[in-house]
Amino acid sequence: MTTSKIYREKSPLSEKDCFVVFDRRKSSFTFPVHVHPEYELNFVDGAPGAQRIIGDSVEYIGEKDLVLIASPVLKHAWKNGNCTATNIHEITIQFHPSLIEQCLDKNQFKSIQRLFSHAAKGVCFGPATTERVLPLLRILTMETDGFYAVMRLFILLYELSKSDDFRELSSTVAPKMTGPTLLLNTLQNHINHHINRMIPMAEAAAVLNMSRSTFARFIKLHTGMNFTDYLLDFRINKAIRELKATSSIPDVVTQCGFNSISYFYRVFKKAQGITPAEFRDNFKKQQVII
Repeated sequence: MTTSKIYREKSPLSEKDCFVVFDRRKSSFTFPVHVHPEYELNFVDGAPGAQRIIGDSVEYIGEKDLVLIASPVLKHAWKNGNCTATNIHEITIQFHPSLIEQCLDKNQFKSIQRLFSHAAKGVCFGPATTERVLPLLRILTMETDGFYAVMRLFILLYELSKSDDFRELSSTVAPKMTGPTLLLNTLQNHINHHINRMIPMAEAAAVLNMSRSTFARFIKLHTGMNFTDYLLDFRINKAIRELKATSSIPDVVTQCGFNSISYFYRVFKKAQGITPAEFRDNFKKQQVII
């Protein structure tokens, strides 16, 4: 799979929050191979035979699977593979690297620093460690006090770091971002800062110091979309983040630069298969942001 085909997930986690917890029951795995800036701890229960992809590692998991990924560019996904189960339990924690990186040079965090060094390739924990920390993980999903939840996350990471019952998954650390990826990131940052207004293609091309024709070819080559569709997709993904953050629909329309509520409803339902209100209500049942 080429880098351009890896989905760049946009987490609902805002800069003002510490981490997000997804606690889900599902009948199958549908999310594509993806990357995201946040670090991730993922637990899967009741899906023997499911396929796990971490970097260049492709394996079929057992009854329980616990993986830590500490890299913003390490591709990963769980696929149905040979799994026939229909009652899968998945707990996912995503957190900003900055939440813990500022402490990693302190003596008390040496073991976590070591763990994160290994987790740059993705690490899978053995059955004994998984069973030992599972109560901590489950309690964390039920904690409603933000401060205590952050402390529980630190304790969970510390307990994981004190174990040697893990192995690296990917054979190499994910490569650094390529030139096209850096250019796309520059473009995305510009769009994100000006998303609430119209952004002409000439303006976007100028941000990357390209002519309109060169820019049009670049976008098509590296995203598979023309700029109009790319911008609409960006707006919809930002709208998804805002809806997950429980913003009102009129506010989402304004913040994401849609012309009207009716237009927003139309393009959102075409892209997601449900209305914005239905999406927000469904998501509220699945996650807690701390």
